[in-house]
Amino acid sequence: MRWPLRCSSAAIIGVIWCLAAPAHADPRSEVAAKARAAMASYDAMDYETARRLLNQALAIAKRAKLDKDPIVARVYLDLGITQLAGSDQEAAKVAFLSAAQIDPKITVDPAYRSAELVRMLDDARSAAGDPAGDPGDDCRTVRGLQHAPIEGARRGVAQPIEVVIGGDVSPTRVVAMYRPEGAIDFTEIRLVRQAGCHYVGAIPAAAMHGALVHYYVAAYDASNRVLAAKGSSGVPNVLALGAVAAAAAREPAELPAAPAPEAPRAATPGVVERAAPTARRSKIVVAVSAGTGFGYVSGKTEGDNIVQQCCIGSSPVVISPELRYNLGPRLSVGAVARFGLPLGANVMGHSTLAPAGFVRLGYAFSDSGRGLHAMAELGFGILRNTIKLSADMPGMDTDVVAQGPLLIGAGVGYAFRISDSISLLVDLDAIGGIAVVDKLGTAVHLNTGVGGDLRAGVAVGF
Repeated sequence: MRWPLRCSSAAIIGVIWCLAAPAHADPRSEVAAKARAAMASYDAMDYETARRLLNQALAIAKRAKLDKDPIVARVYLDLGITQLAGSDQEAAKVAFLSAAQIDPKITVDPAYRSAELVRMLDDARSAAGDPAGDPGDDCRTVRGLQHAPIEGARRGVAQPIEVVIGGDVSPTRVVAMYRPEGAIDFTEIRLVRQAGCHYVGAIPAAAMHGALVHYYVAAYDASNRVLAAKGSSGVPNVLALGAVAAAAAREPAELPAAPAPEAPRAATPGVVERAAPTARRSKIVVAVSAGTGFGYVSGKTEGDNIVQQCCIGSSPVVISPELRYNLGPRLSVGAVARFGLPLGANVMGHSTLAPAGFVRLGYAFSDSGRGLHAMAELGFGILRNTIKLSADMPGMDTDVVAQGPLLIGAGVGYAFRISDSISLLVDLDAIGGIAVVDKLGTAVHLNTGVGGDLRAGVAVGF
């Protein structure tokens, strides 16, 4: 009989299959990986992806019976932060309550800390049965001013600063003094007391340029005397700026590998290097700018005159409103209108308005959206410029040249951020008009040519 042989073969195949089967990843590692990916999406303002990944992390934890693990408390906290960014305050409160029930001592990562988040977490602690909240045992043992100097951060991103002040100091003012590269004097920012003995603030993104920033923190009494400090104007802390520090910051910010007493988060130098919420760009931006235009013209004018003199015309007034959507920290797409006013013409038959519309793709060279940016645009409409005619006919020596209607453009600009939601803009555009037809509506004698706009304006984010 062949049964023994068959049984032996089946046993061997079973053993081989078991040995070859992939080992399951550690559930806690899977949860931590999902959480890291989620907050990377949050930093990119993709809140829906962040929420989905955090819910997947919670599902993995539930299957692995990790419901009460501190790592799950951190996931719930991140989920609350994400829900609040998505304007779902009730869902955020539920997530914060779940986090506080698992780990009453949990705190908000300094990179994401705000007064609203701290208040919401304090409320969650109270509801979870820990009314003492953050001013717990760690604050009772603090003496003096505690601050772990930050060694590296990202350019163009606001840098959170946190200090812990002991009960033996009793300051009336706690500040961070910073000096950007190239500056002579230090600038003061007031640190705000958030919970217990913790004071927080941020070096603004506008100062985070160059290779380094000098800073120190200090606590003062009512007579403006220094009670305690970390660093000084003579020997400040050095904050190195660069992209490498941002990548390294992810690892210290990982969730804890095992349950451990919560220490002040500011004592972990790397975690504060993640992009702060104040540096995030608004999703919707409305902008309006005005300036002047000019162009290289040829062919016939709208008054049926031949362009004979040198070919530079002007559109003295250009107004350009824009509705923009930020796809991410750097990339945006917008709908732009252009209204040119070719003023000064005195020949009959021309138009006094040059309307056009564009779809504009923008790219900012920093995650904060400030500084240099580039754009490319495709549109349809009319460009009009006034020119002087060669004919010596007083009162009839200035006419209008029309270009288009297919418009292709590119440009560069600079954004000066006034606040998190308001920026001043300066843009320089080059626009080519291609005469795919000879006439369009009231525009006659359409020509092919190129022009440029120099504009300044304001942008408001929502």
